[in-house]
Amino acid sequence: MNKQLAKITKVNFNIKERGILMFHVMVDYEECGSQGVGGLCLDEYDKEKKERVGTAYGCEMIRQLMITLDVDNFEEAKGNVIWVLGEGKGFSFKPLGLQSLNVHGKQKTMIFKDIYDAFAEKEAV
Repeated sequence: MNKQLAKITKVNFNIKERGILMFHVMVDYEECGSQGVGGLCLDEYDKEKKERVGTAYGCEMIRQLMITLDVDNFEEAKGNVIWVLGEGKGFSFKPLGLQSLNVHGKQKTMIFKDIYDAFAEKEAV
């Protein structure tokens, strides 16, 4: 997995456009360019209720974002420097997770698929 150094310019959650709860971490890369990281769905459609509902997975994604970004409030993340983990290089770089800098031996990593898989396994049981 590759990693690129990036500065966070914005963290936001969206729901209004299509009614799907999503998150984005907007970053400017050290090498060049900007990108929105995330864009993952944090809720699901409930067929019985015929509406979107919150999920434990979505809550855990938000929790892990806060831990990895070391913030108590998402507004605090703006200006922080992080590693964006992913595959590919340049304009074909595909973000797969985030990692904090290793400051005082403390480094947090979140891989989006690992969190998804942990909750998919629980729901299948």
